[in-house]
Amino acid sequence: MSAPYSKHKLFLLSKRIHSRTATTITTRTTHISTLSSFQPKQTNVRNVSTKTTTASSSTAQTFLTQFDKTQSTIDTSYDRTAPEPNYQKLHPQTSLNLVSTINTTLAQILSSNPTSILFGQDVAFGGVFRCSQNLKTQFGPHRVFNTPLSENGIAGMAVGYASMGGLALAEIQFADYIFPAIDQIVNEMAKFRYRSGGQWDCGGVIVRSPCGAVGHGGHYH
Repeated sequence: MSAPYSKHKLFLLSKRIHSRTATTITTRTTHISTLSSFQPKQTNVRNVSTKTTTASSSTAQTFLTQFDKTQSTIDTSYDRTAPEPNYQKLHPQTSLNLVSTINTTLAQILSSNPTSILFGQDVAFGGVFRCSQNLKTQFGPHRVFNTPLSENGIAGMAVGYASMGGLALAEIQFADYIFPAIDQIVNEMAKFRYRSGGQWDCGGVIVRSPCGAVGHGGHYH
């Protein structure tokens, strides 16, 4: 009894498999035929391309028209080939180099903004390049003062002071020293407004760090 029953069962199983295979082949053939008969609507694509080209041409024409109007209002009487004026003759009492220019600029900022402070290593006596010379005497030790040897601390103090509305003039003595302060400069100073969703900022920060002035020394100079 078991052998004929097994043959009958196998026969039914093979018939089901054959039926399912035939159905699958028919379905795939119909799907392939449908894909091969599909034709994209080229007319719509051409219409979009034409509209885009027309809009671009109109924008370009508008820009050129405005540019021509701007050019017509420019003062062309300035002679670009004329020699540079004699500044020594125009300002005989003025003699500024890079160091004195920085010193004058810092003094102007400190005098024009009462919230501004200048701090860093050795800035109180003038700094190693004398860029802050006489500023402590002129504006007081509470606005021009030295800090510990900590670049990360200098940058962090600048972030905190500026976030309260003040103007921080931070000096990193040499540009090679700035790397310990990168965490505060990149992750705090640069992202303070973004991280607070525009509620706070520390925009009143000026970080000054000289480089290229010393041609010898260790890798930190």
